[in-house]
Amino acid sequence: MGDSTRVTASALRAFAAVARTGSFTGAANTLGVSQPSVSTAVARLEARGGRPLLRREQGGVTLTPHGRRVLERALPALAALDEVEAALSMADPSDLTLGFMGEAAGTRTSTVINVVREQPGIRLALRRFDFDDPTCGLLTGDTDLAVIWPPVSTDALETLPLATDRRAIALPVAHPLAARHDLHPDDLHGLAWVTPRSPDPEWARFRAPSAIGATGGHVAAESNALEETLESVAAGVGIALVSMSTDQHYARSGVVIVPLRGNHHCTTVLAWRRQDTRPPITATVEHLRASL
Repeated sequence: MGDSTRVTASALRAFAAVARTGSFTGAANTLGVSQPSVSTAVARLEARGGRPLLRREQGGVTLTPHGRRVLERALPALAALDEVEAALSMADPSDLTLGFMGEAAGTRTSTVINVVREQPGIRLALRRFDFDDPTCGLLTGDTDLAVIWPPVSTDALETLPLATDRRAIALPVAHPLAARHDLHPDDLHGLAWVTPRSPDPEWARFRAPSAIGATGGHVAAESNALEETLESVAAGVGIALVSMSTDQHYARSGVVIVPLRGNHHCTTVLAWRRQDTRPPITATVEHLRASL
């Protein structure tokens, strides 16, 4: 096997970064390298396997089924390499990074933080993510645990349910529906929407109007983060599908959160990589499981 098709850690990191950010440019910015070097690294991986790992589309880059399988096997290898590097640099193996996103913050994240901090010898760092990475760093190896909103397009994670939340609609305060006690999806027919922009197809589908049965509308804008979503709603660009906890943790002047009628719910979970069986991870999960 020649050097040009050898699988290297740097190539796997480039591939993982593209998968996370949804673009070669975003991956290059994340890694601090040039965009051509990321493209070359991924192209070499694809040449090695003889099949495409990514779909290059006008709206960004998404994983092929083959790419998803490769990523799920690459991440444990990168995590193991990170542990070796940490050991060589004498970093504390009990350090954990907890990822979280927007609506999954608040009391759920606080619960996990408290459980981790009750355990002796474990130091915790927090890292916030936006819509470009619904796994909050787990698939790229940037975090060890994450509080996320499933579903996500991978089976490489284990999860522990933390809470269930009622789905809701964010509307401009002057919208005719803003004074309603609750809303049915039929009430939303034909309206303009602000939807999240994400490279994860399952996560994005669950947050599309069609997921609640709303029909006849159109996407007026896409957003990269919850704050951006609420800014667009306040400006009258469109309405957005959120959760009731949005009103508790992201109150925004000019926006009203109205619950959906019927069985429309979403779940917050603690997630970790299935193959990550380090004692700090297993201890945290077991302590949290016992406390719920």
